Amino acid sequence: NSYRTPDNSRLVRSVHRLSDPLTMPFGLTADLKREAEDLIKAVLATFTTEYVKAFALAMVEKAKLDAQEEPRELILEEREPSKADRLEGWMVKEGSVRKSWKKRYFVVRHDYVVDYYESEEEAKKEKGKRKGSMSLCGYSVIDDVNNGLITRLRNLAEKMGMDVSQLPKPKEYPEHTLEIHHSRRRCYFITCENKESFKKWVEEFQTCCRRAYGLRDKEWVHERAFRDAVRKTRWSLGRWGYWSYGGSEEQILSDLIVDELEYVVFGRILSGLSGPWIVRNKLRKVVTKAMDTLVMAAVVPAWKVMSETVATLRPKVEPTIKELADPLGKMEAELVAKIREAVMSTLEPLLKEHVAPHLQKPIDIIRGPLREAFEESQKIFAEHVSGQEQHLTDDAGKQKAFRHLDWLPWGWEMWRATDKFDSTYEVLWDLRTIFPDIYPWSLIWRARDEVRQTTDNAVYTYEKRLEEAGANAENSTKLRAELMEDYAHDSALSTRNLCEEILKMIIMPVINTVVRTPCKALLEPLAGAIPDNMKDFLDIQKLFDDVLDDVIHHSIVAVLGDDAGPSHKGKSKEKKHNSHKEEKHHKEEHHEHKEEHHHQEHKEEHHEGKGKEKEKATIEEEKPLFSFGVSAETGSEAVSVEISV
Repeated sequence: NSYRTPDNSRLVRSVHRLSDPLTMPFGLTADLKREAEDLIKAVLATFTTEYVKAFALAMVEKAKLDAQEEPRELILEEREPSKADRLEGWMVKEGSVRKSWKKRYFVVRHDYVVDYYESEEEAKKEKGKRKGSMSLCGYSVIDDVNNGLITRLRNLAEKMGMDVSQLPKPKEYPEHTLEIHHSRRRCYFITCENKESFKKWVEEFQTCCRRAYGLRDKEWVHERAFRDAVRKTRWSLGRWGYWSYGGSEEQILSDLIVDELEYVVFGRILSGLSGPWIVRNKLRKVVTKAMDTLVMAAVVPAWKVMSETVATLRPKVEPTIKELADPLGKMEAELVAKIREAVMSTLEPLLKEHVAPHLQKPIDIIRGPLREAFEESQKIFAEHVSGQEQHLTDDAGKQKAFRHLDWLPWGWEMWRATDKFDSTYEVLWDLRTIFPDIYPWSLIWRARDEVRQTTDNAVYTYEKRLEEAGANAENSTKLRAELMEDYAHDSALSTRNLCEEILKMIIMPVINTVVRTPCKALLEPLAGAIPDNMKDFLDIQKLFDDVLDDVIHHSIVAVLGDDAGPSHKGKSKEKKHNSHKEEKHHKEEHHEHKEEHHHQEHKEEHHEGKGKEKEKATIEEEKPLFSFGVSAETGSEAVSVEISV
């Protein structure tokens, strides 16, 4: 009868009193608990092996990078990151426990950490007392809170096998409220004063979610090893697709394990829950919290041991790496040649049959709007530089002009350019039917970031060159014309890199699924060719990954055509570019291109008559490097595409 009380208070109190939720008779059997514990141990064991191995390989990689001068492909220079606060202002935040609303003064720091205070005066103090702080790595921003809550409830009801009509109506939030959401961590509900403030803060919080740095140890070797170990651990579990994650090392490991538990165990637990919605949902929260506690209890000591292991390992290994630098390089070159010889006959047919279907279609969708966005940004830049030249009469005028230009890449004016790419959203979303690893808004924001960053590079390069030449209107006019060539070069290069990044996102899950298993047997004999004193520093699987990445890179370059490497007339890259090794060390992803691709910039021309027939004949005579085919059903329509590269 207690299940039928009007507010279910008696039942809820009884649920709170349960001390060990993993032994509850609500579909949570002892067998399921043991299965979860065994899975946690297995994932941690796999990650430990992969991390220690990846750490040694990353030390070798860093030694190689430190020993070579690798010029940047980009011509425009990038300014040092600012230490100034990014944004600040008043908003109202919902409490995490009592759910009361409190007015708080928010400050976004230069490192994308968000602090909030009771007063503006406290925020302005050097060591002001914070009410809280948000590190948003791994979070997302929901700008339609009420609809987002309903969608999550529906998804949860389906997972728990419940009728959606049984769901209670969720709490309704006021207008201009946003949610900073994470599926397993604390969520933040914040209300802005008006529409303009709401739009500004949504964009800023989205930027913080994308750019906040979660790992506690920011050293390059550790970062590279940790991310490689996460990826290879997921591969060992058969999870090949894109996985978004963020946070500290412990949080990422915990999310990795919980993600696997949801695949293997959690669905059966939820399906075993019974009773009305309020009962099932309360039990689900209890079980989820217990699972998180169980996982974190295993992760924290395991990560401590791993950290201590590599800290002890590093000073012992680094001298050996330096001694073996030349022999390692020679052996690596020999192994790469043998890997190519061994696997290409197997790899090419697999690529031809399975990899990169529909490559041209995503490129056609993305490249046009991206070009338009960069072209519009160039127009905006030229307009504003020209408009500020009248102030270049004295030092005060120069400072005024520079302040105006410094804000240009991040101001509202730049929406004229970035909005050009927003039109791709619906088409990209439709492509998810075939390519589930496409996330439209992630790609759109990535493109926006590229456009704004390139504009900021142009502003900084212009200011630096003008200072060197002498800040006056005449010099500015000359520099502006030269700089626009550099701007166009970097825009084309950024377009190419982003297109390649998107294509890799599409095809790599397929590659990992169909290529690695048949090639594994071919690689095993080659591992025996590595001398004993080099086995800790050379990994056949990693070398195979490098070969595979190179093959994929060249196949994508073939699709991209003339965008694969824009030329820069009359410029010497070796002379203009400085080495940015440390900059490269701290990039999340490293795309190393062994060859430089410099082709004349191509302007599309439409030729009629014989010219068109000649072009067609030339294309037909070329033998395709790869040919792909795929079919899929989307609702009532069947889609079949074949592409030759």
